[in-house]
Amino acid sequence: MSAYRSVVAGLIGGAVGTLAMGQYWTRVAPLLQGDGGSSGGSEQPKKDEHSISVIGQQHQPGESSTAAIGRVAYEKAEGHAPGKQTRAALSEAVHWGMGVGSGALYGALAGRGNPVKGAAFGVGLWALVDEGIVPLLGLQDGPAATPAKGHANRLGAHLTYGLALGVTALLIDALLPED
Repeated sequence: MSAYRSVVAGLIGGAVGTLAMGQYWTRVAPLLQGDGGSSGGSEQPKKDEHSISVIGQQHQPGESSTAAIGRVAYEKAEGHAPGKQTRAALSEAVHWGMGVGSGALYGALAGRGNPVKGAAFGVGLWALVDEGIVPLLGLQDGPAATPAKGHANRLGAHLTYGLALGVTALLIDALLPED
């Protein structure tokens, strides 16, 4: 199978995986998390006592890492904070960009789609990016600040993403004409 074909299958799989992850957060996570312990977003940013960030806290209370990335990029580019609707749109754009881009990377690395490889890739993203790089960059609280349920929920979301990615890439590969 050509690398191009694998990347295309991964891109499409990444989009489907991102949709599946969104459904996980909407339908499954609330059942496992309870109220989530989220703040109303009205409090001032506070120092993360569990920070492992090498550059300081970049996120605000109740702000997801994707929202923090979008907000910080916007502030750097525009010189002021984005409005509420722009923040939401930026967060979605970062989320989708990461999901589709990761899918392309999966396609390039994994070749033919495979649900087991996809699941392993999703777990790897969770461990490397969500549990490692994101807190190191101050885009979410350090790992000790999150209860075990929160870590399990994020693992579940990434596992869902990976499974959907692997299955979709496998199906797309079967549907695409041979090179």
